[in-house]
Amino acid sequence: MEINLSSVNKLTFNKPEAKTTEKTETAAQQHNQNYNQTSLDKMAAYNRSMVKQTNFGGWKPETKENAEIIKQMVEVIKSPDINRIAVSGHQSPDGDSIGSCFACASLLHQATGKEVDCFIFGNLPKRYEYLREGLEGVRVVETFGNGDAKYADKMAERHGKYDLAVSVDASQTKMLAQDYYEGVYQRADHKLKIDHHPIMEEEVDGKKVITNNFGDINLVDSTCGAATQLLMQFAEPLEIDPKTLSKTFNNGVFTGLLTDTGGLKFSQNVLPFTDAALLIENGVNNREMQNNALGNTPQCVLKVQNLANQKIQYSDDGKVAFMIEDKEIAAAKKEAKAEGYFQEAKDAIKGVAGAMPEIQGVEVGFKVSPFQGKASISIRSLHADISQLAQRHGGGGHENAAAFSVELNGRPIEEAVQEVVKEVQAEIEQQGY
Repeated sequence: MEINLSSVNKLTFNKPEAKTTEKTETAAQQHNQNYNQTSLDKMAAYNRSMVKQTNFGGWKPETKENAEIIKQMVEVIKSPDINRIAVSGHQSPDGDSIGSCFACASLLHQATGKEVDCFIFGNLPKRYEYLREGLEGVRVVETFGNGDAKYADKMAERHGKYDLAVSVDASQTKMLAQDYYEGVYQRADHKLKIDHHPIMEEEVDGKKVITNNFGDINLVDSTCGAATQLLMQFAEPLEIDPKTLSKTFNNGVFTGLLTDTGGLKFSQNVLPFTDAALLIENGVNNREMQNNALGNTPQCVLKVQNLANQKIQYSDDGKVAFMIEDKEIAAAKKEAKAEGYFQEAKDAIKGVAGAMPEIQGVEVGFKVSPFQGKASISIRSLHADISQLAQRHGGGGHENAAAFSVELNGRPIEEAVQEVVKEVQAEIEQQGY
């Protein structure tokens, strides 16, 4: 059986008929049933049917929703009134945040001919210095404030007023440095938000209200594994030939794609693979980028990672793995910071949490960091939906990757962690995993 892969986005596949199941069937049983096929052909047919569940990326938006929103954004970007432009990601920037910042700034420079200020909260991690190669029309602004809103006026005085401010890969305003948010972003004439985190709804006065759309125009698409993929969809609407996109743009998008999907292994639909293929066709060196974005680990960072692995603990049933950052890890992070690799060390610990569900028998893994009287938690799962758990604690994220904080209220962090373990176990049991 031959499949014309070049035309897969033009096809509509039908999901195979499901077996009759009871209404009380758990999420785990439903998940397993989907893959309980009797032949490779049926399995392939099911996987291909998932195509219709994704919003294809590429160089143009292929959903009406994205197309309409991007059209509105393009009208703003192309306006003759736009001269000063700022782009920002989130605090403690990871590969998707930084890749999105560089790619978006480069794209806007190409579209407008204007110099773009690319704000990074803190130092640009050494790992991502390669994104500066061939950088044109973009000024990287590394800000070192503590993010306190009371410094907003100083931020405004330092950088002045912008005609356009674009936020990428930040689901909520609290993820931005607050002095920047109030002093720069909020004061811009036009504010855009581009993000791939799920929309958050809260009940206000008996009505459901979206609480994380803080731009004048908001492009939010959680079918994308990385925020950078959304930037690809601006090429055709901006009348830019993909072949003329800068190396910074291509590498920036690929960086976000690799880091937010764990080298594509966390991808749950075909979209990241099709976008990766388009970027490679456009000149991205996959092997080089894999090493830049995911490899090339400094020894001081490897020390932090090894310590974190040694401190993994397990629930009695073995389904929950967790790790608490202690004084020994804090000391190793301090050593990494002295060598200029603090963010890389933080990312390495997050990576340990991300790999916990890959341990045999583990369904959910999380790492815990003490922070201002709270236990800050980064949590990952194999199958279970942990997003609702995170939202109950005032956090957020995706079904299989989220973050939240728990108040310690004077308790030892170990005691608070055990309560979280019990809560996670209850979620796993309720969902049938």
